[in-house]
Amino acid sequence: MESFSKKTKEELNRRIPDKECCIKAELAAIIHSIGSIHLSEQKISLTVSSENASLIKKALLLFKSTFEFNPQIIAEETERLGHRRRYNLQLFGENLVKKILRELAVMKWGLDLEGGIDSGLVRSECCRSSFLRGVFLSRGSITDPLKNDYHLELVTESEDFAQGLVYLMSLCGFKAGINRRKDYFIYMKDADTIGKFLTFIGAHSAFLQLEEVRVIKGMRGDVNRLVNCETANLEKTVRAALEQVEIISELQRRYGLEFLPPNLREIAWLRLENPEASLKELGELSQKKLSKSAINYRMRKLLKLAKNSLGRQEKSSLR
Repeated sequence: MESFSKKTKEELNRRIPDKECCIKAELAAIIHSIGSIHLSEQKISLTVSSENASLIKKALLLFKSTFEFNPQIIAEETERLGHRRRYNLQLFGENLVKKILRELAVMKWGLDLEGGIDSGLVRSECCRSSFLRGVFLSRGSITDPLKNDYHLELVTESEDFAQGLVYLMSLCGFKAGINRRKDYFIYMKDADTIGKFLTFIGAHSAFLQLEEVRVIKGMRGDVNRLVNCETANLEKTVRAALEQVEIISELQRRYGLEFLPPNLREIAWLRLENPEASLKELGELSQKKLSKSAINYRMRKLLKLAKNSLGRQEKSSLR
């Protein structure tokens, strides 16, 4: 079964930007995240590497729609990767590589990739959406909301790029945290924020699935709260009923119940005969079908009389 994160990426891989500026923004994000420059025998090549074949196919399509070049895709499978396949999209030619990297604003004037995010690439909202989509596709993940807590993260080795992502996300209205272990992890844990982020980068099906899970979890939470409340009320009712039975039983043992007024005597017998019944149920069992409030009033009056009677006997026994 595909993971929620993988299904989200498959959806995003099918989303191709319409504008050239957005294509360049997404390509720049992909190169920032999983691109590398190689020098061999005075030759320069750019490699975009991923285990996600769909992402490499998309990168190839984006490159072809914007630049003219002869790409090469190499699939490798090694023990170091746990016998998993990694796909490498390679671009050769010094002039072509430099042209692409400079147009995408991801290369400094040397041969190093730029660490930060060029503001010109993400000037408009559509380009910001494409850029963040490219980062998520390359180095992002999201937990299955049905199995785990809400968590979406983006990973990078570059501190400059991490700080740039946090700033870019804040410009788009997304508050993200940053944590450094071996790499830098930019993360979001709020379900509302994650949902808006998924919508922003074009993962609409994933967003709907997330919302469906949130509704289910919310219903479960409401049911649990209702059950807990009902359980607490039931326990309270049972404790009160047992206390009433104890007091009335003691009153019967010492004095009997015949001295009680008829209305209170009826309540006393009803309670003794129905020790677990609620006040509402006692009212339904009464001759006049009394309301819960009427039963409650008579019960309080009965208990007060009983406590006073029992209290007087205890005092007299102490004299």
